[in-house]
Amino acid sequence: MALSVGDRPVRPLTQDEVLRMVELGILGEDEPVELLHGVLTTVSAKTPAHEQVKLRLGRWLAPGFGDRRYDVRTEAPLAVPDRTSLPEPDIAVVEMDDSRAAHPPTALLVVEVAVSSSRTDTAIKPALYAAAGVPEYWVADVGRREVRAFSDPGPEGYGSSRTVREGRLEPAAVESAGPLDVAALFADL
Repeated sequence: MALSVGDRPVRPLTQDEVLRMVELGILGEDEPVELLHGVLTTVSAKTPAHEQVKLRLGRWLAPGFGDRRYDVRTEAPLAVPDRTSLPEPDIAVVEMDDSRAAHPPTALLVVEVAVSSSRTDTAIKPALYAAAGVPEYWVADVGRREVRAFSDPGPEGYGSSRTVREGRLEPAAVESAGPLDVAALFADL
């Protein structure tokens, strides 16, 4: 993605540069920004509904976490192959690695909870996660009360996607507390 200001190209930031900016205190570790295609984008404040959906998803994923088969990371970076992006998904289920010295390059499942970020989560991030080999990427859209599930990652993005409003979803690569009831995920919000 080529950026410009007027007739001048913009030099994109890299993952390493942004991480160094955090180390040096130029960026705060909890500053609400995310590196996407070389640009630091502002992340929206988290609404109560966003946090409730994220909490419910975490509880649903707890069985595999409790058995120490994988780690459930929240709002933590993934070092995707596009070195000018460092997305921080709401939930990333990653292989357990207690010796990890860097952010993981992939995940077994990534879930973004969308309240005001649906466009970015469905138009920008799928290609990043597919390139990282994430087998499944879900966008839990709070306003629409639906989950869009992307699967079959490839070099051009995900090969398929489906939207579930009523019914259940079950990840292929992650053990959970059974199928996710999509209606229950958004109940009372």
